[in-house]
Parts: sequence; C-alpha cells; structure tokens
Amino acid sequence: MKKGYKIGLFFICIILIILLLLLLWNRHFVEKDPLDFMDDPEQSQQSEEMDNDLGISQTQNLPVRTTCDTVCIYENIDKKDGSITFEEVRLPGKYINLTREELEAALKDDSNVLSLEDKEKCFQSQHLELFSQDKIKVVRIYDSTPEPKGYYIMAVDHEVSIYKSDKKTLYFKTDIKLEDLPGKVQQEVIDGKYMESEVQIYHFLESYSS
Repeated sequence: MKKGYKIGLFFICIILIILLLLLLWNRHFVEKDPLDFMDDPEQSQQSEEMDNDLGISQTQNLPVRTTCDTVCIYENIDKKDGSITFEEVRLPGKYINLTREELEAALKDDSNVLSLEDKEKCFQSQHLELFSQDKIKVVRIYDSTPEPKGYYIMAVDHEVSIYKSDKKTLYFKTDIKLEDLPGKVQQEVIDGKYMESEVQIYHFLESYSS
C-alpha cells in the first residue's frame, strides 16, 4: 500500500509541475490586452509614428495647387539688350487653385490674348520656370528692338514686287515687268532697290507704270 501511495503522489507532483509551466507560458507569450498596449508608452509612440507616416504619404499623393497666398514672380527679359527685371505681385485670381499642368496651360492661353501694355513692350512668349504652393516664377520674353523701316523693290520671276524691310515679307505686287524698266533701274531692282517711304514707292510706280 505504501508503495502504491508513493507512486500516486509522484504522478500528482508531475501533473502539478506541468500545469504550473503551462500557466507561466500563458502569462509571458499570449498577446497583451489592447488596453495594456495603449498604456505602454513605447508601443503608443510607435503607433503614432506609423499614423503620421501614413498621413504624410497620403498628403504627398495629392497634387500641389496654388493658393491665394502663393507669391507670383515675373522675370522679364528684353532681347533688345538682354536686360532682366523682376516683379513680385499677388497671384492673379485666375491662377489660384491650379496644378502645375493647369497653370502652364493657362499661361499658354494668355500668350494669345495680350494686354495693351504687353503689346507696347513687344511681348513674345512666357513660360513657367518655378512652381510650388508657396511661390511661382514666370519668365516673360520681350523684344523692344525697333522694327526696321522702309521697303525694297525687288524682282521675282521677272515681276516687280514691293517687300518690307526684311526683304521677305511681301507688301504688294505690281503689274510692272522687269524688262519694262531701264537697264540701270533693272539692276537696282535685281539687287533690291530701297525705298524709305510709301510716298517714294508711289513716285516710282507712277514713273514706270504703263
């Protein structure tokens, strides 16, 4: 009897030890309660950093747009002498809340509809050089070089025509044939006979028209 009692007690001790080990394992390796997780400063900070990173990522995916606080800088370049001037103004209302692509399209459209001031300054083109929510810079090209004056009487296919000072832009054609002019005048017309004004052109045509 004593021998059987000792064997039974031994097995009971073994079972108790196993139960104790299982209890300790559960306490150390089972997931923490969500409330415990929130109370852990380190875990809470990591969670906040992950949320912030996610917020920044979502913001970066949004297209950048201009606002009423965006500064507009014009860089004006005159091809006549290479002079450069800068002008900082409030962003025009029509350029507010636009993406870069939308702003470039708007600037292109405005290049085709010039103000009187731009026409007087001999505006040629403009393009967007810098774009951000805080500041944009638009480069505008002008050429205030005085347009050459005068005209040239020239012969094309043995017909006398009047061209502007660039010798390329046709002003008007005449009914005069090159062969109808005196020899000396023919050579002058072949070389390009310069006329300073329309009055001189009129006198020339009056002299040699049939």
